[in-house]
Amino acid sequence: MTTLNSSDRILVTGGTGLIGTNLSNRLRALGYEVLATGSERDLRSQSVVEKLFLEFRPTVVYHLAAKVGGIFANSNYKVDFYTDNVLINTHVVSACAAGDVRYVFTMGTGCAYPKRLESETLHEADFLDGVPEVTNDAYAYAKRGLLVHLQALAESRQLPYVYCLPANIYGPHDNYHPKNSHVVPGLIRRFCDAVESNAPEVAIWGDGSARRDFLYIDDCLDAMLLLTESGEQGVVNVATAELTSVLDLAFAVKDASGFSGKVTFDTSLPAGQMQRMFDSSKMTRLGWSPKTGFADGVARTVDWFRSHRAEARER
Repeated sequence: MTTLNSSDRILVTGGTGLIGTNLSNRLRALGYEVLATGSERDLRSQSVVEKLFLEFRPTVVYHLAAKVGGIFANSNYKVDFYTDNVLINTHVVSACAAGDVRYVFTMGTGCAYPKRLESETLHEADFLDGVPEVTNDAYAYAKRGLLVHLQALAESRQLPYVYCLPANIYGPHDNYHPKNSHVVPGLIRRFCDAVESNAPEVAIWGDGSARRDFLYIDDCLDAMLLLTESGEQGVVNVATAELTSVLDLAFAVKDASGFSGKVTFDTSLPAGQMQRMFDSSKMTRLGWSPKTGFADGVARTVDWFRSHRAEARER
């Protein structure tokens, strides 16, 4: 069984992102020694990563660092999304294997599941079996490479790991960039901006029919810590097993923001995969289930954004 010990030195890469910030806060509240790194450490550099591991000597690593973005960013900066993520993942995982790390928790992406399965329930065993959605294929292949690296190390018994495939996570400390954010923070930014500027309408990419599983950050953290404590290894989906259309998401954000104007849909712009429905049976067997309802989670996130607008992250 893999459990966290009071003497553990926990490194959280991507520690200033949505998951990393919230996870680091949770771990510190539980009394653990945590080093959370952000963009001040360029993990694309092997020497930077080696120095980081030499200085901190982590025993547990939550590897969350990645170059991420929404459909616009993934479609228009494919070379950057591929090369940056390959370098980051290779250097961090290699340092874990070479050091005193006894456990690594890594974050994959549900968008890397095969495109052919978008109308079916997604099972972990099928993750590498097919071509991903073209709008995010460069990012997807880089993330798949992370799993292949971990599998090879596990086969030689060098490094126990969990490779988590989460639903669309949202909540406080997300990226609220007006173009490069994911769908939930992107819509929250647009609707709140529209309220402040008295704009008559807000335009949504696609026709609103694409459906996603939206997971509030607190529920994601509960799942991550349960996986760490349980000793579960390999690929694990973490999702609510409930789908919400982008149209319903848009109107939930509209209601939470108080926007009274018109919502329009720009069908000339891409919507990405039409559906991602995860099989969550592994997490169910471990006793996990989400506690935050969708409307409540959206309202909490809108409230947080408005309260922290000045310092809200935009990268």
